Amino acid sequence: MKILNYKNLIKFFLTFFNVVKIFFITYSKFQKNKSIKFFFFYFPVKAYQENIIELAKSIDKKKNVDLYLVYNSFTSAEIKNKKKSIFIDFNYIKFIPFRNFFLGKINFLISSYVIYTYFPNTKNIYINHDIYDTPMVNKEIEKKLFIELSKLDYIFVSSEISKKYFIKSFNKYAKDKKFKISKIINTGYLKLDHVFKKLNKIKRKNNYILVAPTASNHYKNINLSNQLTGLINFLLIKKNKVIYRPHPMDLTKKGNLFLVKLIINKFKNFENFEIDLSPSYLNSYAKSWVLITDFSGTAYTYSFSSDKPVIFFNSKVKNNLSKDLKKLYYFMDRKMIGYIVSNFIELDKKLKIINKNKLIFKSRIKKLRKKRIIFFRNSLNKSKREISKLI
Repeated sequence: MKILNYKNLIKFFLTFFNVVKIFFITYSKFQKNKSIKFFFFYFPVKAYQENIIELAKSIDKKKNVDLYLVYNSFTSAEIKNKKKSIFIDFNYIKFIPFRNFFLGKINFLISSYVIYTYFPNTKNIYINHDIYDTPMVNKEIEKKLFIELSKLDYIFVSSEISKKYFIKSFNKYAKDKKFKISKIINTGYLKLDHVFKKLNKIKRKNNYILVAPTASNHYKNINLSNQLTGLINFLLIKKNKVIYRPHPMDLTKKGNLFLVKLIINKFKNFENFEIDLSPSYLNSYAKSWVLITDFSGTAYTYSFSSDKPVIFFNSKVKNNLSKDLKKLYYFMDRKMIGYIVSNFIELDKKLKIINKNKLIFKSRIKKLRKKRIIFFRNSLNKSKREISKLI
């Protein structure tokens, strides 16, 4: 078990209690209805999850379905007050005796983040939360990730681009005996549709620049972390209003919480600076007119959901992209939704150009979205249909 302390013991015993509770619930309901199917939607990471909850609610309405929203201490604030939610921390399940027996009636396990614990009789579905073929991990740990992904039965992806990325990555390691290739299905992008719908209902002044980089530990040689403080300082000196939204990973011990705290302390007294640490990025999307990032997946989610442009900042952009990265649509499509810059002077010039040509960028973004996301505004129905086929 993780470090033995009071908090961890509480999490373990609460997980143990609820696993046993689920056993009695599922056993009792199965005795009354042999056709019933039990679903776990697991939320392991604090992040925007309303789109997944919306899918869960629609599945729960189906006949012969009993569905539970499963959360841990990181996601309790967002999930615990939802109907049919239950605390089960998957980090502790492996320490529970007879766990396969207790959880043997669970038929489907669904998550939008990669997890490492599965049950004996479940169909395992991963809803990939990237809109493009954004690099998921550093190359040195890619194989380990795809070993875990090979344990899945199905991977739902947002686009044909993303589907090709997964197929290519699986095939790279297909000769390894540890691998089976999961079935990959393009279901559209739930998060995009959900955010698009929500943003259209928000009427707010959009006069901020949103700065949202990728995780600090991800591809350190080309990410924005080393220049983030200087970038924000430059924007503020130029009298821009700035929202800084750290990557969710950097708000945990696995990321760079020190950098986040450093930026907050340095700029907290600036009237034109805001920090966004909330799970939902709706307000930041709504209040901003442009996004600055390095290569975070949020670039295309932002642009396609708001019809607003993106500036990709990397001081070494011409030299530091490997051949593999250059072939990804994520990098090839960047100029379709904005600009790529390598210094602050260039950044300032491009911001002025974008500000004068918002309608031109809006038209280009719409065309690219139509080309890349074939199930735009229909992903909920598409995902629900694919799951219904499996029940």
